[in-house]
Amino acid sequence: MTPLRVALAVVLAAALTVAAAPAVEDARESNAARAGQTAADDVRDAAVALAASTPAPPGAPAATRTVTVSLPPADATTARASLLVGTGYGDAATTDVLVVRAGTRTRTTPLPVDVRVVANGTVAPDDTGLAVTDRATLDLRYVRSDGRPTVLVTARRGARVYT
Repeated sequence: MTPLRVALAVVLAAALTVAAAPAVEDARESNAARAGQTAADDVRDAAVALAASTPAPPGAPAATRTVTVSLPPADATTARASLLVGTGYGDAATTDVLVVRAGTRTRTTPLPVDVRVVANGTVAPDDTGLAVTDRATLDLRYVRSDGRPTVLVTARRGARVYT
């Protein structure tokens, strides 16, 4: 009789684990999305604060902000997350956005100011962005670029440029 009870207990435990798996994955994605949105809000707030000042003409010192963002590592409680700055992939292939990806979730936050990425010391084409998947330090400067007020974003460390 005892082996039968053990077998039933194992079957029941397996069934409960399978039934709980979607809820666990949803919680992992929620944790990652929350952390990613916090990072996106930090970048957005810095860009908006800069846009409240006067953009610097070419060659002049500009208003700057440095933002350090952190995304949690993927583990048992948190899904993999990424923050895209400047332009998105596919579904958000426009400029001037922040895109948070967490598991299967994607959230796009439009920016009220033109954003351009600086790569290798030069302003990159408008369809270029920065991808953050861990911890990154970003420098933001408010300048006139191509005659428009623009926030230039340079990755000091931790982000990769993509097109």
